[in-house]
Amino acid sequence: MCILVFSCLDDDVCDKVTTPRLTIELDSLGIKYKKKRLIVDRKKSDGSIQSEGIFEGKDSIQLPLNSLSDETVFYLYDTPHTPDSCKNIITIKYTTEQQFVSKACGFKVVYNGITYDPTVLKNIKSISGQTNQIYNESSTNLHIAY
Repeated sequence: MCILVFSCLDDDVCDKVTTPRLTIELDSLGIKYKKKRLIVDRKKSDGSIQSEGIFEGKDSIQLPLNSLSDETVFYLYDTPHTPDSCKNIITIKYTTEQQFVSKACGFKVVYNGITYDPTVLKNIKSISGQTNQIYNESSTNLHIAY
């Protein structure tokens, strides 16, 4: 008779988010603001535009940063078919660092020295960076005031 026993170690399964996303909180007059609709696009490294989604009834959103570059450019607007000249453009600049998480999860990217550049603001009153490092998703990184 032969008995085989298999078991998994904690390092065999990755059950956590590794590379953190940028957390943006929306507000109006200093209080959280649920935006009826917010459309977000991201400029890719090759110059093309990629949709990050349409967020409806949200007072905060999370967006991925480009870990293979030192900046990410986001276009924010309210309605489809908005001309580029009417979109809000925010440029996030940073340096990246890889940190080991575990055997199962591998490495994650941490963003350091973050600056938030309000490249073009059309209907956004102001932006305010809350952190200059993103290493997890537990706190707000950027406030956008409408």
